[in-house]
Amino acid sequence: MSNVAATTTALVASWLQLDPDDPACHDARDTIDTIGRETQSESAGVVAALHVPLGDSSAHTSDAGEIAQTLLDLRHELDALDPSELNERPGWLGRTLARVPGVGTASTRYAQRVASSRPRINGIVATLNAGRGVLSRDNVTLRADQERLHELSASLTSDLGIAQAFEDALVFTIDVELPFGDARRPLFEDDLLSAARRRLRDLQHALDMNQQGLAAIDIVMDQHRQLIRSIDHTSELTVSALTVAASTAGTTSHGRLPGAAISGDTDFAVGPEVLRAAFDEIDRALTSVTAQRVEASAKMERTVRQVAASVSGATTVSGATTAQHEETT
Repeated sequence: MSNVAATTTALVASWLQLDPDDPACHDARDTIDTIGRETQSESAGVVAALHVPLGDSSAHTSDAGEIAQTLLDLRHELDALDPSELNERPGWLGRTLARVPGVGTASTRYAQRVASSRPRINGIVATLNAGRGVLSRDNVTLRADQERLHELSASLTSDLGIAQAFEDALVFTIDVELPFGDARRPLFEDDLLSAARRRLRDLQHALDMNQQGLAAIDIVMDQHRQLIRSIDHTSELTVSALTVAASTAGTTSHGRLPGAAISGDTDFAVGPEVLRAAFDEIDRALTSVTAQRVEASAKMERTVRQVAASVSGATTVSGATTAQHEETT
């Protein structure tokens, strides 16, 4: 027999000496009624408070959030740098216009667009990376809640074991020590055993709520981690594509300004086909991270709603249980 079982068995056996009218019977019932009550209350508070960090996380990835808008801005700027025209052979009109001061060749105009867009795109990438930082900080906050809920889960599981030990000891005592007609039987069966079973139900419900909170945190943190990786990949590809764009523009326009001024380095001998490949890659990355952001937002919104509904239901059940306890006190 475990220490918990031995202790509860001995305590229940000592209650056999009580007179049903003895005020000490209230102490026996209180011993059962208070099993895990503080832990249950704290766990409920932690789960209920999750709506704040979970709601913030959902807002950060929503359609109206800064990350979504930043991805749209990045798409708009990169679309404006579509390098398709660099692959086109200029016709008679194009060659003629290229000799007009201020017009120049397609490559020259593209180089100017790259130079003009680079500061804006750098700013957008910086904003995107700031959004990534917000997601990372959200995970730090959620990790603290996660660790506390794990601790409370262990405590609730222990409390459930104690409540179960009391139920087992009371059932055994009623079946073996208290025949029908014994004046003590109503105290043990209707009062103490009912209290133990009520505690079991409430503690199990608290543990279930705790597990739902942990599951919600896991979902949100996992979505954050995936989105963070995608943002990192998109940012890296954007910087790489701009470097290639600067190099290509500098090479095709026979000028060092785009490559030297924009990338801060010497021009690289890369052709339009390399630039096209770089932009195709960033296009795929943007499409992927945007789809992932939409999926993450939907999952987080569902998770927040589910936790809110569970907390609301738990509050109703808790209120009913408290009222029932007060009526029997």
